[in-house]
Amino acid sequence: MSSKDPYQYIIVEHQYSHKFKVTVLRAEHVTKGAIGDLLDTPDPYIELFISSAPESRRRTRHINNDVNPKWNESYEFILDPNQENILEITLMDANYVMDETLGSTTFPISCETIRIGQTKEVPFLIGKVTKVFLEMTLEVCSSTDLRFSMALCDKEKMFRQKRKERVMLGIKNLLRMEKGRCLPSSERDVPVVAVLGSGGGFRAMVGFSGVMKALYESGVLDCVTYVAGLSGSTWYMSTLYSHPDFPTKGPQEINQELMKSVSSNPLFLLRPQNIKRYIEALWKKKACGQPVTFTDIFGMLIGETLIHDRMDFKMSHMQDKINEGQSPLPLFTCLHVKPDVSELMFADWVEFSPYEIGMAKYGTFMPPDMFGSKFFMGTVVTKYEENPLHFLMGIWGSAFSILFNRVLGVSSSDNSGSTMEEELENIKPQHIVGDDGLDGDEEPRKAGTENLEVEEEYQKNAQASWVQRMFTAMISDSTLFNTREGRAGKVHNFMLGLNLNTTLAYSPFRDLMYQNSVEEEQSVVTDPDEFDRIYEPLDVKSKKIHVVDSGLTFNLPYPLILRPQRGVDLIISFDFSARPSDSSPPFKEILLAEKWAKMNKLPFPKIDPKVFDREGLKECYVFKPKKGYKNCPTVIHFVLANINFRNFKAPGVPRETQKEKEYGEFDIFDDPESPYSTFNFRYSNQAFKQLHDLMEFNTLNNIDVIKEAIIDSIKFRKENPSRCSVSLNDIEARKYFNKDPHSKLHT
Repeated sequence: MSSKDPYQYIIVEHQYSHKFKVTVLRAEHVTKGAIGDLLDTPDPYIELFISSAPESRRRTRHINNDVNPKWNESYEFILDPNQENILEITLMDANYVMDETLGSTTFPISCETIRIGQTKEVPFLIGKVTKVFLEMTLEVCSSTDLRFSMALCDKEKMFRQKRKERVMLGIKNLLRMEKGRCLPSSERDVPVVAVLGSGGGFRAMVGFSGVMKALYESGVLDCVTYVAGLSGSTWYMSTLYSHPDFPTKGPQEINQELMKSVSSNPLFLLRPQNIKRYIEALWKKKACGQPVTFTDIFGMLIGETLIHDRMDFKMSHMQDKINEGQSPLPLFTCLHVKPDVSELMFADWVEFSPYEIGMAKYGTFMPPDMFGSKFFMGTVVTKYEENPLHFLMGIWGSAFSILFNRVLGVSSSDNSGSTMEEELENIKPQHIVGDDGLDGDEEPRKAGTENLEVEEEYQKNAQASWVQRMFTAMISDSTLFNTREGRAGKVHNFMLGLNLNTTLAYSPFRDLMYQNSVEEEQSVVTDPDEFDRIYEPLDVKSKKIHVVDSGLTFNLPYPLILRPQRGVDLIISFDFSARPSDSSPPFKEILLAEKWAKMNKLPFPKIDPKVFDREGLKECYVFKPKKGYKNCPTVIHFVLANINFRNFKAPGVPRETQKEKEYGEFDIFDDPESPYSTFNFRYSNQAFKQLHDLMEFNTLNNIDVIKEAIIDSIKFRKENPSRCSVSLNDIEARKYFNKDPHSKLHT
């Protein structure tokens, strides 16, 4: 690829907000009226309110018995300059029983009443004699907390450069027996390799643990730039990348710890005393102003099961594992969904990395520690502490929520024998809709605020009431688990108030890079409703967004890897999705990924499901781009199948003893007593080892397939040095050109 990143020259347009600073200086001649002043001296405070602002209400402290109070307290409001913004100033008197309004006035905020950059002191007359003095400043927010760009962030670019050096060495070690012409002669020849893991509950997690052990010990992982996961695979990635000894300690030892973690019954985590403890912990989050749902509790459950000794670990902490390029960059995902639209028709893919979280569709990203904070027009208005990793694990995977439903007897008898995938498919749009009673925004209290003991007692009672209501809902309200509160996570909408880009959609150069014919595009269209509304934008007026398991749309995280900015040459995909039987065709999810890619005009190799008829069930399938399609990756699609493992304990080493043969003789989906149901969250050591060893074997048994694909990618790089690149002329022709890539974004 070119040393210049063409995507940094693209302008992702957005509008700047205004920052309105107010300092409440003082008041003079505060009065309650002639009779009121005889009875009591005022205890005044000021309340500021701008209905159009996201954090609309502010108030000063009250000052006891003072008719000429001095506050000197400053506040900031983020405003949309295209809206009417009115500041309401209310003078209040604090009392024990009920605070009293002494008067109010308003001030229209605009460039006509206060010039940009000007600091202005304004006296306001309240009543006949009282004056309140405010100092006000209006500024343009020329920089934002969201990053608006189609390019990868600088930290990822730096990682890629450092990782490329290590990958070049890793490829030479992996292919040391090959002739020199097959090896990269310069960094330009080094292919970008990505490993993908699907969803599938603990089945996917355990299977992916065997895969990563094989890749690590064979040296293939040293040739990989990205590892992307969805649902159950993200749980293994979280366990691996949060481990204090990784990558110094490899998957073998970490997998032994994982086996121990999943061998005990998870139901002990659902005892009432534990649930009460979880809910009380969530009260602290709610009290800070963040939304909470049952997904928070599911995250705690999965966290205590898998990373119980590191529950304070955060996504940004993973940077220490990758900053020197010592490990592949981990990518995680969930979906943003709309409450009234099927997720198969509309869903925005949200990507998570240790460096950034955001939506590539809109070119909007933020550091991990800002996810969940309150934003308005790209600027943080309330910053919260970074969410712990276990909260994200709850968002990334929905299987734990379904287990929880079943434990509490919520699932109906009609679907007691269904798979998790079938239950997920049966979730209707209205199932993601629920009231906001458990996390709604509360109006300010009207009771007296002068008595601190009364206020503390109120807060204590409010906490107890909320904890009791949520506990009761979890234990007895079965309908709640069919609502958004039981099925989806919820966070503050980080794109609140923005004018979203709806024209770039992953890449403005997709017409240049996309080479599939109309016939090929039509051939992947099966259900006309699939992805029918994926071009629609997010609702920028909604204060919160709903985030769910990405497996609700399709069960492989290809959208993270297909971003053309990442220029991936080879995708090694591992699909642990449930199938009707062990002998069923294993292409449902990758066909959906192909359709999604083509609808977004992203290069993707033709997936021919008829290969199953020609070649039967295999451990992996290779799908290559047509000759001349220089921007299209090769895909190696591994499936969950027990074929050669039945007869071989290692590649080329046959099973000999009866015990060895019995160990390899098991089915994944055909056996009704199989421990590998998506609903199973307790794995015996035997079940863990068999699935783990199966996927380790399948991976090692096809190392030569992987090596050959890497060699082909190197050759292709040598022959096509401009792979995945575009010229600045292409950008200028599309009127996206920004002559200074370091300048402020055009608005």
